[in-house]
Amino acid sequence: MAASIMLVGFSAVNANEPLNSEKVKVGNITQWFTSNGMKVLYQQAESLPMIDFRLIFDAGAARDGHFKSDKGIVLAGLAKLTNGLIFEGTENLTADEIAEQFASLGVEYGLGSYRDMAIVNLRTLSYEQQRDSALELLTQVLSQAAFPEEALARESARMLVSLDYEDQTPSKKASRFFYESLYKSHPYGTPPSGNRDSLKLIQRQDLQAYYQQFYVAKNTVLAIVGDLTEAQAHAYAEKISSALPEGEKVAQLPSASQNPEAIVIRENHPSTQTTVLMGQPVLKRGDKDLYPLYVGNHILGGSGFSARLMKEVRVKRGLTYSIGSYLVPMHAQGPYQFSFTTKQSSTDEAIKLVEENLQSFIEDGPTQEELDNAKLNITGSFPLRQTSNKDIVENLAVIGFYELPLDYLEKYNAHIEAVTLEQIKSAYKRRVHPEKMVTIIIGPDVEKSNKEG
Repeated sequence: MAASIMLVGFSAVNANEPLNSEKVKVGNITQWFTSNGMKVLYQQAESLPMIDFRLIFDAGAARDGHFKSDKGIVLAGLAKLTNGLIFEGTENLTADEIAEQFASLGVEYGLGSYRDMAIVNLRTLSYEQQRDSALELLTQVLSQAAFPEEALARESARMLVSLDYEDQTPSKKASRFFYESLYKSHPYGTPPSGNRDSLKLIQRQDLQAYYQQFYVAKNTVLAIVGDLTEAQAHAYAEKISSALPEGEKVAQLPSASQNPEAIVIRENHPSTQTTVLMGQPVLKRGDKDLYPLYVGNHILGGSGFSARLMKEVRVKRGLTYSIGSYLVPMHAQGPYQFSFTTKQSSTDEAIKLVEENLQSFIEDGPTQEELDNAKLNITGSFPLRQTSNKDIVENLAVIGFYELPLDYLEKYNAHIEAVTLEQIKSAYKRRVHPEKMVTIIIGPDVEKSNKEG
């Protein structure tokens, strides 16, 4: 039988409670800090009797380097293990009891761990009994996460099996090689899923130490969206924040520089197709070149069948079924990435074609017609990415975590509309350098190599 939910010390929200005088409100978004330093972003959405809470911690795999074994081995995978075991038990509740209590309340909860961040999500009905009980249980979990030994052993074993799967999957193997080659000694080079040596070294006390250092109020952003008033949001934010120590915000990550020369890595793999990844660190969140690069990439490789690369590599020459390019802005410079699969016999031809199209785009830029179509497509689809509470809470969390302007969403389409041909050409010439590209080639009959230059 599940343990009962204790409501001691958790009073109903007083709608007349005075609000933090330091709040900032822009459009529908209100931002403030709790009494112990947690940043909060709130937006009311009354269409459904639901509330979404998203906690986003600066505690991703890029922070794994803070913890090393006695022999100096970085405990890669520590961020993912720590995040994944938060709901595995407290001092008084087992993982099953936590799950049963959330289920009895109709609550959805989840976790996520990435290079920049770690996430805890909670969605509850906005009725007083459900929301109060759900928040009480969440605060119990956050303040008393126990990281049981048996859960650590089970999850470590599962992650080791996942590494075997990665080795058998060309796209995942290519992605691992790609980030390791792109970032080398930079924190982004640490694999979020860890490696076989590091996973075997991680102990319960490492998880506890990681949690105590990074899961603290000043290192956390809380996004709240749903059917509740601002006064209620303040009270709930204080309750959640009080479950964590004040702590300190972690230092900024170092900048990620591009490699001085091209790097080509070839790896033989018994697959039917060859997987190719190409790219380099280019852009971080909040960069002034974001909009020109984003619109430019939409034209070059980010818009499916209307993109230049799809037309040139697939439609005209039939060298691949799918090809695309992606910008991944992060705290530090994230990658500009090109990816495709092709036959082993056409690998070099396809790579050369991508390089030629990229070089041509850098030199000449897009046409006015391409730019107009891209703007129409991007601005037309943007509202569809803000239709649900889930979409909104994700957007608010990103705005808060990356310290973007509160009017970021409100002005997004205007920024896209303002992009010019000259801005795109200028941004590509200054930021994208094909001669410094990392290229990963994994497929059948590939002669293994690790070549620089």
